[in-house]
Amino acid sequence: MLFIEAIDPATLELLIQLQALPAFSSLRLVRGTGLALQIGHRISIDIDLFGNIKADEFEVVNQLKSIATPTVLKKSKNINIFIINGIKVDIVNYPYPWLAPPLRENNLTIANIIDIAAMKLSAITGRGTKKDFIDLFFLLKLYSLNQLLNFYKQKYPDGSEFLVIKSLTYFDDAEDDDFPVMLVDTNWQAVKQRIRNAVKQFLELGH
Repeated sequence: MLFIEAIDPATLELLIQLQALPAFSSLRLVRGTGLALQIGHRISIDIDLFGNIKADEFEVVNQLKSIATPTVLKKSKNINIFIINGIKVDIVNYPYPWLAPPLRENNLTIANIIDIAAMKLSAITGRGTKKDFIDLFFLLKLYSLNQLLNFYKQKYPDGSEFLVIKSLTYFDDAEDDDFPVMLVDTNWQAVKQRIRNAVKQFLELGH
């Protein structure tokens, strides 16, 4: 069952239209919106579609024009970012393996939670936003930190577990971010404390 209330109706309609386009039919919804639809913890407003894109960036734009008038923010072979009907849409040619089959429901194709979890750790290692840490807080209700790190290592064999652990408790860059609209009540201090506790426990167990 999907938590449709986690996504604006206009965003949902656009997402269904995008995934029906031939160039995007194999792409999976990832990041915050992919997670929010599966666990219903917060409102998410962006669309992020990742996968193997065979069409070039010009064909991508042409197909988008069949459903809307996109504003191009970035256009390259692997990363295309648009504003479509006021909604930010990332379309990414993604080279990493998928760990599990996608969820297919309501005309949507959504990456498995374990793939989204691995990608979330990668995002935090780069520059964690408040939304990333909030998503991790809820992922830690489903999986232990050790399990999440195992997903990360499977997906990114060349990734650094040390760097992930170090990044998980670095909240400075996220402090001034807006707090998202939540569907499950929580607060920023609780998010940080749960993550700190998970890291502390992980290290105490000698991982």
